[in-house]
Amino acid sequence: MSAPAPTPKCYRHPDRPSSVVCARCDRPICTDCMIQASVGWQCPECVHQGARQSREIRPFANRNRTGIVGSTNPTPMVIALIAVNVACFVASGFGSSSALTRFALQPIDVHTVHQYYRLVTAMFLHANLLHIASNMFTLLIVGPAVEVILGRTRFLVLYLIAGLGGSVCSYLLSPAAELGVGASGAIMGLMGAYVVLALRQRRPMGPVVALLVLNLAIGFTGAIDWRAHIGGMVVGGLTALAYDSADGMRQVASRIALAVGANVVTVALLGGLVLAIGPGHVNFN
Repeated sequence: MSAPAPTPKCYRHPDRPSSVVCARCDRPICTDCMIQASVGWQCPECVHQGARQSREIRPFANRNRTGIVGSTNPTPMVIALIAVNVACFVASGFGSSSALTRFALQPIDVHTVHQYYRLVTAMFLHANLLHIASNMFTLLIVGPAVEVILGRTRFLVLYLIAGLGGSVCSYLLSPAAELGVGASGAIMGLMGAYVVLALRQRRPMGPVVALLVLNLAIGFTGAIDWRAHIGGMVVGGLTALAYDSADGMRQVASRIALAVGANVVTVALLGGLVLAIGPGHVNFN
């Protein structure tokens, strides 16, 4: 009499026997890994992949909005941000010195006069036509793909938090009386976010990596604020990592909690750094 065949083990938990096979990938899964789907039971990885695909096509059902840099048409939030930046540039007198002095990031005024609004207003100001043109062109290249992947709301939140991260990094590392303006911190955050998402979702990212390296290199030449570039890139990348990790969770409430919680913690940490550390204490000049 032949011995009964051994029970297959769960591919995610090798120490547990499987109960069924995933209806999508046919791999054995245990009861803890079974998720009810419209076509039977699926494993967490297949459910995660299905959620990603649904999210990608839901905001923009258009073959020209693929979520890949270079093949994604302009999207609503990117167009709105460009319009806001251009409007602010015009309202500031095309980068007049009086407007920049009043609203640009100046670490000493943030610290001594508590003008914390400068951390935000600075990211919507530009010094001249070339400055705003180069930033808006880069936003138009990278922004649409990130917006398609994340959706409008999370894209906007990431943009603002990355811009704040760039301002805080500039506040900490710049000379106390130096003025800083520009959307480059937020835009570097979008580039950092795209690289993280591309790595996790196996998207092409060569052009964005090249653009990211170029912008980092340029930041160390001339009067460009490399501190805002680095701060925006790091905060944008970490925020994108939190969003993508949240998408892999089973419960909708858990996804929202992780995404919102990551945003709150990031803003709290950035605010805490500004309140705890005065300008000039950390300065690489």
